Amino acid sequence: MNHSISDEEVIVFRIAQLFFEGMKVREIAECVNKELRPEKPLTRETVYPRLAKAKELGFVRLVPPIDQVLAEQVADRFGLDRARVRVVFTEDRRFNSLVAESAADWALELIRQVGSSSGKPVGIGLGPGRAARDFCRHLSFLVRSQTELPELRLHAIVAGSPTRSPEYASTSFFNLFPKSIATECVGLFAEPIVPADQFDRIRERPTFAESLEEKAGISVVVSSMGEIDDPHDLLRALLVRGGVSIDLLRSKGWVGSVQYRPYSPSGPIVESPKELRAVTLFELEEFVSLASQKNKHVVLIARQCGACGQTRARSVRPLLTSPLLRVWSELVMDSATANELLRQR
Repeated sequence: MNHSISDEEVIVFRIAQLFFEGMKVREIAECVNKELRPEKPLTRETVYPRLAKAKELGFVRLVPPIDQVLAEQVADRFGLDRARVRVVFTEDRRFNSLVAESAADWALELIRQVGSSSGKPVGIGLGPGRAARDFCRHLSFLVRSQTELPELRLHAIVAGSPTRSPEYASTSFFNLFPKSIATECVGLFAEPIVPADQFDRIRERPTFAESLEEKAGISVVVSSMGEIDDPHDLLRALLVRGGVSIDLLRSKGWVGSVQYRPYSPSGPIVESPKELRAVTLFELEEFVSLASQKNKHVVLIARQCGACGQTRARSVRPLLTSPLLRVWSELVMDSATANELLRQR
């Protein structure tokens, strides 16, 4: 994204530069007034809001702290490629957004790689949820300050969200991105959950069929995950409101879900014809295939529940140990989940 630099942006940058060099605010105002001669001279009071604006404009970035040692321990423990695992240091769930921000930083690298290789717009598959929302907020901030970034085509890959949580639906994230970089958005509109034997008919609807046609153009998928024992899990909330028994789900071996598709410790769970399932663009098997392809990426965010702080260790473990569940190519987790994984036998 290229644009002419305004006088105000020059002032904001200089303020931030002097601040991080250790200059006091009063001295910054005097220095900028002398150097740049703004039309309205700076005071202490007008310096502070411009420091905040420096972050908004992308002149200042706070990079989430990566625990490289812990990431290597997790990778070695489960026989993973060290380069594919990142662990973000978080003291507790209040710092959950840092995990999604780190995933956005990584996704930006991948977008550049894919765009450079193909020379075409890069398709981004977005799932629902709190982590996905935090991811999109940060990625949208990053792309506003980038130059020579490929155009993005945003795809919703899960239909809807719980009725009282529309802010977590994939399509709601489209509005976070500037139209100059997210040049096309592809929604997925259908009932959030349906009986499994009706799913094929829904896929034949014109609106769904159009999304299916665009599916092959998705190069980077951003996945978050849920856990059956977390009462705040969005898929669980959808199913419970549909009359599904949690005990029944547990009896089928259900431990977690990725993009609203459930799995047991050994592999994906397939619903019987009359059981409810989420309406999704991808199945878990497809994520496994996608994650193994050149110039295709599935970034998985595994972090504590933002409401209660429950870690995702129990539901992450099968994704590290079962080949049928290797639904990711890049994994970003919080330190609490990583430490619990290492404590497990």
